[in-house]
Amino acid sequence: MRSTRNYISLFLLLALMSCSSSNDKLYEQLETQLAQRQAKTKAKEEHLEALKRKLHACRDKNRRYALCDSLVEQYLLFNSDSAEKYIGKAMVAAQELGNLAYINKIRMLDAYILATSGHYSEAKQMMESVGKEALSGKDVVFYYETWRWIYNTWEAFMKDDARAEEYAAQGAAYLDTLCSIVPETTAEGLYFNAERQWRRGNLMEAEKLYLRCISMLSQTDRRYASACCALAMVYEMQKRDDDFERYIILAAISDQSIPLKENLAMQELARFLSKNRMDHPRAQRYLVYAVEDAIYYNNRLRLTEIARKLPDVASGYLHEEEAQDIRHAIIVAVISVLALGLFCITVYATSQNRKLKAQRSLRIALNEKLKATNRSREQYVSLFIELCAAYIDKYNKLQRTIERKVKAHQTDDLLQLLHNNRMKDTDAKEFFINFDRAFLNLYPMFVEEFNALLLPEHRIVLKKDQLLNTELRIMAFLRLGIKDTPRIAALLQYSTQTIYNYRSTLKNHAIDKDNFEDNVAMLCEVN
Repeated sequence: MRSTRNYISLFLLLALMSCSSSNDKLYEQLETQLAQRQAKTKAKEEHLEALKRKLHACRDKNRRYALCDSLVEQYLLFNSDSAEKYIGKAMVAAQELGNLAYINKIRMLDAYILATSGHYSEAKQMMESVGKEALSGKDVVFYYETWRWIYNTWEAFMKDDARAEEYAAQGAAYLDTLCSIVPETTAEGLYFNAERQWRRGNLMEAEKLYLRCISMLSQTDRRYASACCALAMVYEMQKRDDDFERYIILAAISDQSIPLKENLAMQELARFLSKNRMDHPRAQRYLVYAVEDAIYYNNRLRLTEIARKLPDVASGYLHEEEAQDIRHAIIVAVISVLALGLFCITVYATSQNRKLKAQRSLRIALNEKLKATNRSREQYVSLFIELCAAYIDKYNKLQRTIERKVKAHQTDDLLQLLHNNRMKDTDAKEFFINFDRAFLNLYPMFVEEFNALLLPEHRIVLKKDQLLNTELRIMAFLRLGIKDTPRIAALLQYSTQTIYNYRSTLKNHAIDKDNFEDNVAMLCEVN
């Protein structure tokens, strides 16, 4: 009987797919969800605060564990930092109860959160501490699903790295195990089997399984959003644009209605709108939502994915509006800095990997160096993404102001606004302070090590409360791999000649003039 119902649902879904109507109504539903975005987030935060108050007042150990477990489940795909906090509290409660099943569950949840937030090695170590032989029921499924999640997200983060293929194979092996232990009559079983067929290139079979899975789930179920998103990717591989668009919108609606902050659909929809529909303003707006969610959750993988998509989406928008709106030039500059920073990070990381391979006898020491390099890369990416998000938000506000002025025919006010919204002294000062703090957080000994390169009589002495001066900022950009004088001049709002003069003067004051800038580039290296 259940099988008959499933086939009826499948038939209805296929009939709906064949309909030639547009996806406009789905976009309306998505916009409704986005309009309620802040209210839903606030409502969920208030619900979580109520749970926290109950936990604070509770003294029963079993009840305390249950409340901590509920908070972890709620935060799992909402905010990784808060999830980690209550993972710790839940572990304390589980250990006080001496309940091995609770302890194993908390360890698996911790590993899942670590992988989602980009800490793959730590997630792997946590899973290795789980007592697999003591697991039963749903915990067994969650055990293998967590292992698969770790390797799938690790593969996505590494992308073109040689190790990505190895991680993909590991994830596929765990997926095979899931398919063998979860009945295909359930939504979960259908989903896992669809994933396996997709990975094997059997797109038609994967489509059928995903559709059956979706028909058994509610729109507020996380698995529903995952299945819709995966099905959209199957359609993209088949170049079925309308079907891709439909199911990626459904996935985005589900993500927003739950709500959760660990999601993929919104950034994929933004990419599609920019590339296939040429709807650049909407694509940019959706990508900003994706950035906000990734930052709220503290999701390193999603930030990296967005950084890869951001240049294409922004570039399309600029080409369409270039002649009409001054803010596009600013977006290009921000995107250029982001792309250059990511390039420098990639070059640096590649260089470190080559050194590791060339010096096998120093493997342990070089592994430590690589870990430090990866931490720097994460901070670089976070810095540029945050700057990018801030400036996109700032100039979106500027766009809305300009639109209001144009509609009101306030031409004079508009001209004055356009002339006055260039980067002012206060904006520049704020930018420099943020840059100085971020840079010195990465390289706290930079000033001391840089002065060591200069002759004693020419060493730089900073004023009270001054973090960096102009000369040190120029050298900081060199340390970050930004050597192009015009680019540095644009960032610091000086002429190219002025920057050239500063560099020449500092070089003349150096102990080793011939290798001065190369020496600057190697300051604060991890030994």
